[in-house]
Amino acid sequence: MKEPFEPTVRVQVLPEASISQIHAAALEVLERTGVQINTEEGRKILVDAGCTLKGENVVKIPSRLVEKALKTAPSSITLYDRLGEPRCFLEGWKTSFGTGSDCPFILDRETMKKRLCTYDDVGKAALVCDELEHIDFIMPVGIISDRATHVADVYAVEATMINSVKPVVFTAHNKKTFQASIDLAAAVAGGIEKLQEKPTICLYAEPTSPLRHMPEATDKVIHAARMKIPLVFTPCPLGGATAPATGAGLVVLATAECFSGLVLHQLVNPGAPFIFGGVLYILDMATTISPYGAAELHQLCAALTDVAHYLKLPMFGTCGCSDSKRVDAQAGMEVGFSVLMATLNGQNLIHDIGFLESALITSYEMYILTDEAIGMAKHIARGVAVNRDTLSVDVIDAVGHKAGYITQDHTLDFFKKESYFPHLMDRLNYDDWEKQGSKTLDIKLKERADEIIRTHRAEPIDSGLVKSMQKILTDMEK
Repeated sequence: MKEPFEPTVRVQVLPEASISQIHAAALEVLERTGVQINTEEGRKILVDAGCTLKGENVVKIPSRLVEKALKTAPSSITLYDRLGEPRCFLEGWKTSFGTGSDCPFILDRETMKKRLCTYDDVGKAALVCDELEHIDFIMPVGIISDRATHVADVYAVEATMINSVKPVVFTAHNKKTFQASIDLAAAVAGGIEKLQEKPTICLYAEPTSPLRHMPEATDKVIHAARMKIPLVFTPCPLGGATAPATGAGLVVLATAECFSGLVLHQLVNPGAPFIFGGVLYILDMATTISPYGAAELHQLCAALTDVAHYLKLPMFGTCGCSDSKRVDAQAGMEVGFSVLMATLNGQNLIHDIGFLESALITSYEMYILTDEAIGMAKHIARGVAVNRDTLSVDVIDAVGHKAGYITQDHTLDFFKKESYFPHLMDRLNYDDWEKQGSKTLDIKLKERADEIIRTHRAEPIDSGLVKSMQKILTDMEK
């Protein structure tokens, strides 16, 4: 079992008084403005519980229903790997990291040009991430272009499950493909009851900003609650376009949208596992791009995490992504800042590792680069241990004024515990670096990806279960 990581060094961007104001403002938005619910079933569930219908499809949600949902929603959720071991501990300030999903393109590793993602790419990406130490869960990284469109999302889940034992957080076109992915996971787990007891999957679903729930999204929220499958519900408001341009306004809108999904979800099945979250973009007015490497995105995701901590709900965070088109200096800088912020902020289920070009391109090398950055961030977040041994008074007295610490048993006992040893960062002097091939980080990242793909294999799924999974896919494709 992998031990959960929880930062000792912690960063908040909102004081508690501001969080309380945001909470109250979000409740006011739901009572005054309400949300569009674009299915009859969704509206009926809410109205029957005491919400008010305005016009054809706008539902106003009273604060008491939000507060009731906050009481029934679990404050702790665990995701398991397919071997039955707990892997992602979603509570408090504990952190777990994983990829982003559904990129249309991948950075081709031979040509260094972007091209459409394939089934094979999604499988190999899962294989690489299965090997990486700090990647705890995997989202199917690409939109598969070489399978039938109406079932491509299910094939992406299957390719990820086959090539990794780690939990899978996935998207679904609709309720039908969502159920097909549940069937795949249940087949591997040994039945739906075992899957519910130890969930290896988690659905990602979104409202549509501002304050709208499309039919497919509403259906998936309801179905996740009924099936007791963990649900990430993540608004993606765009500041200045689909949300206010102010940071506080963005957080208020995202909180209100999360609350609206939470109320519907908990009315269907009180206590069903729900994960709060949001990707809070800004619109770059110079380019009309929604940048993923922007400082504002990570600042505002941290603010929303502060709200989640205040509410005692698990939080879906973001890091490890860049607006660069290559794994270059810009990518490294944006990855480093975002990983450190997400770690120190105690985001729980942290996704989007691997994104380039504002979430349009995915890259194996980005997974490896971010894995290294997470290791460094965790070392910083552990803080400095202070006790009688680490204060080192005795060894300081023994060595005195001779600079002889390298020969001391104390140094041998502690240097590995106190230091972080990077896998890929270069610390050689120039002459030794030249003797070893003058390899820059981009070369080492490619070589590491090649090595993993060549040598690593995930724990295999029983051949009989694989046949069951293939039948589910075949039936769906028909």
